[in-house]
Amino acid sequence: MINRRAFMALMAAGSALPWGARASELPRERLPQLPSGTPGLLMAGSHSAMAERWSPILPTALAQGLGQPTPLGVRDTVGQDGVTGANLFDSQFASDGMMALAAPGSALVSSLCGDPRIHFDYSRWLPLLLSLTVPIVIGRTQLHRSLGSFMRDRPVRIAVSTLTGIELPTVLAMTLFGLRPIPVTGLATPQAAAAALRDNQVDVIQITDPLGTPETAALTSTLAQAGCPALFALTDRPGPCSLPGQTIMNMEDRLRQDARSALNSLLHAALKPLAGAAGVDLALVLPMLTSSATLARWRAATTQALHDGTLQATMHDAGRTLLTGTDATEALRQISGDTSSIMTLRRWLAANLPTWRLG
Repeated sequence: MINRRAFMALMAAGSALPWGARASELPRERLPQLPSGTPGLLMAGSHSAMAERWSPILPTALAQGLGQPTPLGVRDTVGQDGVTGANLFDSQFASDGMMALAAPGSALVSSLCGDPRIHFDYSRWLPLLLSLTVPIVIGRTQLHRSLGSFMRDRPVRIAVSTLTGIELPTVLAMTLFGLRPIPVTGLATPQAAAAALRDNQVDVIQITDPLGTPETAALTSTLAQAGCPALFALTDRPGPCSLPGQTIMNMEDRLRQDARSALNSLLHAALKPLAGAAGVDLALVLPMLTSSATLARWRAATTQALHDGTLQATMHDAGRTLLTGTDATEALRQISGDTSSIMTLRRWLAANLPTWRLG
């Protein structure tokens, strides 16, 4: 039976997706190595929100747990989606397990989509820490009412950064509700997406990190007061989610209410890992072949880092769930998806990307 790594290699080599000609994300030159046996941190996507949030605190917090007198050495990689850094991690830093990777969820979304830049398999990573958010979907009041069966196949414009960016779970969710999604690209920040929603340029937006900053939290409240409430949260965790002044139905309950038949579809199975990947604020991981002693050392350091005062202050009331140990391992397994869900997602993309590109 073909394993997942071989399957993904085949998909990358012979994908039917019309991505067009794009350069590989593998660098021409190798990054300088730290001295042998010295722990370090590879930061994937130096321009990402993940890097901005974690770079100031993670190297110091981990160094304390690892018994290092100074913060861990950091290797930054350019970009916003973290693909370059994740590629480097698998190709250059998979030997002794002393280099950990900090990657954003956007890299995982790109991997699930079969982006030809991908040269890594995150299902083989050993997670030390996962920081998870709950993305929310916000739309106009009339769109909220249209989620029922009487509005099937109605076009709905969705603000996205790119056609296969981190907002893709919202695009797929609209398909499950029987609507016809039309992605509107170039809206990569919550502020830009919210402005487009207020100006009637789009009907739906995704706020991936609704409590990440006070400004984002205030933005969601302002939109709700302006008649653009949260429609649902992109999570299958039981029960509703809460934001200041709002109680939000989770994705499963919303589907059960408005599109019950979609719950048994293959696309619904594909949505679960995709939404999970989009909700990853940080994936702190080691390579699969790391020795058990080295893994135990890093995990102990990560557990100790969670008690760091600066880290706790940063995470306080930020709407995050921090997972370590077996909890993080199980969460990453679910986010990795299975062969059936990945193939379903990529077939759906192959059928829709040409139309989306034509506008």
